[in-house]
Amino acid sequence: MLITNTLNLPQPLVAAVANDPYDDGGSDISVTRLIAPPRQIALMKGHGGEVTEDVADLMYAVLGQSVHTILERIPDHSSIVMKERRLFMEMLGWQVSGQVDLVRWNEDGECVLSDWKVMSVWEGMNGLKPEKEAQLNLLALLCTANGTRIDKLEITGIYRDWSKSKARFGQHPSRQVEVFEVPLWPTPDVDDYLHDRVAAHQAAQAGDLPECTADDRWERPTKYALMKEGRKSALRVTESVDDLNEWAVSKGVKAEADDEWPKGHGVEVRPGECVRCADYCAVADFCTQWASIREAME
Repeated sequence: MLITNTLNLPQPLVAAVANDPYDDGGSDISVTRLIAPPRQIALMKGHGGEVTEDVADLMYAVLGQSVHTILERIPDHSSIVMKERRLFMEMLGWQVSGQVDLVRWNEDGECVLSDWKVMSVWEGMNGLKPEKEAQLNLLALLCTANGTRIDKLEITGIYRDWSKSKARFGQHPSRQVEVFEVPLWPTPDVDDYLHDRVAAHQAAQAGDLPECTADDRWERPTKYALMKEGRKSALRVTESVDDLNEWAVSKGVKAEADDEWPKGHGVEVRPGECVRCADYCAVADFCTQWASIREAME
């Protein structure tokens, strides 16, 4: 990947971003890449030398690595089982690896896998992405395969955009750090998930590129908002005009669904988007699926 510096940021910052210490330990695939779309990872392997990212757009990733400094400052203690350790296991002939942030014993005698993340307030308030749940369960499987059975999963989230003033008015969580409990899957379910993900990535890298799903693309559907003159917020937002009409009739806004909207009312179309493709996929320019989606949206 080539790093650009369009904002002419200080060279020491550029050097710090470029000097990424990440090391997958020589594995065929890491847990982080395993939970990513197979199409995206295969395109990265095929076009890695052509991909460019700007240093300003990589700052969230750099800030995310700051948790390692925090973890390094945690002193050794009898309650600490392991800290910042990369573990390995084999699946379908591939070596799979994952870095564990912290495994500890809690006050109830449970062995807890704790993943530390710098995250947005939006994610904390609206729910963790499904891939984070999958990531922690895969790390738990790696722990079990290496002799440490996990009883509980949690994410220690540090909000990068937290505001004390917004928290005071209930618009942000009350504190900048929040711990989220993550469901622990049965071991056979994690085994099946690992098997299927490795098989999908192997097929993609052999040239059988699958389509990214709506979830892979972080797709937000087109929505229809019923607006009323003089009011800033919508009366109702739905994912189809039919649902909007049905609601309007039930509330007496319209007599019948096929009637004209009363004076002062109108429907605002809020176009859907593929958030990952548009803003968070480094190989979007090389993806024929994304090109087709963009063409259909224009």
